[in-house]
Amino acid sequence: MRKVADCRETPSVAGCTLTISGEEDEVVRAAVEHAASVHGHADTPALREQVRATLADETPAGRYGTVMIATLTGDYDALLTACRDWAEQRRADGFLVEEVMRADDGRTVVACVWFSDASAYRRLADDPEQDRWWSERFAPHLTDVRWIDGAWAAAKHRSPAPQIPAATPAS
Repeated sequence: MRKVADCRETPSVAGCTLTISGEEDEVVRAAVEHAASVHGHADTPALREQVRATLADETPAGRYGTVMIATLTGDYDALLTACRDWAEQRRADGFLVEEVMRADDGRTVVACVWFSDASAYRRLADDPEQDRWWSERFAPHLTDVRWIDGAWAAAKHRSPAPQIPAATPAS
């Protein structure tokens, strides 16, 4: 099973947001190198064991989350500001990314919100402070809200274009 090391799960003065995923030994090696070069820790056996103990299993496609589909009845820019404020101010454990789309009809809004795992998402969903944020900042702009929660089973990304060697100057 692939593993994940996520700096957001261990708050630091730097506010680091790096996430590393891969096979366990790879992640430990990379996370320890990062902890030493960025956070100033000494690369010791104790640090390696501490990092190994904090690794989480990577969920399918590395994410769990929710998709919200709603009708926009308020100010779209205010909704986007609320999304940015939420990410910056709430700093929810396990939150990875949120993407918001306004459909071509101008009224349908779709938001995908990803978390590191289902338990992080559920902790947020059960948090009364989250309900307050939703009621005060998001709900005034939306109606007919539907939520779909689950694990992302597959992720496909466009492969990068092959690297073309630089031309050699003629001699």
